[in-house]
Amino acid sequence: MNAGWAATGEGQPRRSLGEWLIEHGEIVLALISRDLKTRFSHNLFGYSWSFVAPILWIGGTYSFFYFLGRTSPVFTDIVTFIISGLIPYVAFRYTANAMGKVNGGVRSLVIYPTVTPEHAAVAMAIIEYVNVYIVAAIIMAINYVVFGNIELDDLPLWAGGITLAWLLGAAYGYLFSVLSRRDVTIFQLGIILLRPSYFFSAVFFIPNEIRGPVLDVLGWNPLMHAVDISRDGMLFHYQSHISDALYVVVSIVLLFGAAIAARPWRSA
Repeated sequence: MNAGWAATGEGQPRRSLGEWLIEHGEIVLALISRDLKTRFSHNLFGYSWSFVAPILWIGGTYSFFYFLGRTSPVFTDIVTFIISGLIPYVAFRYTANAMGKVNGGVRSLVIYPTVTPEHAAVAMAIIEYVNVYIVAAIIMAINYVVFGNIELDDLPLWAGGITLAWLLGAAYGYLFSVLSRRDVTIFQLGIILLRPSYFFSAVFFIPNEIRGPVLDVLGWNPLMHAVDISRDGMLFHYQSHISDALYVVVSIVLLFGAAIAARPWRSA
């Protein structure tokens, strides 16, 4: 018998972990290739919007600061401050939104029974993870060319905060994607619930400034912690005193756990 296989109770061969990973990895890579080809061949403007929208967000946020007479709450220029919060937020929001494509994408591949919504979810998440770094590179390059400003204090910490925000978006979006397999309107409800997150996730402020019951309430928001971790890694003169990476990790695990628990409910 091949050393990489073992017999199951039914006498059928069982694949090794490596073979299992290769098989599912190939499916995920095929879905990534398919999605990118579709985006570039049929809707290039729509795909480029993924990179244009954050620039418009920066412009809108900058205008908000300008008209209210606000300055950066830390020692940095205002554009860099906005970028430091916006990039991890984009990682969260774009990934959560992308999970809405999972169910429809798999339905179009019904002739391939080995493809599952989970394959599509992983493929969408990987695409958005790469996209956020493209967005970051574009925005930071513009900030340097136009304003002469660029900061990146601690690359691993910065990327770690982005990764936590990305995983949080994937977990949140996947949960509502699973729930929407029973009722398609549920995913839209999940996206609607996210709309206030732009204002309560440390994009506009730094948690170090907040005290008392306000911090007690906002501190329950795991995205605020992820954004603050990433900002800590980007800015030279900022150190977060309240961010808790473990709390974000626990929130991610709970969301994924809820999604796994809800999977049987979709066919009830």
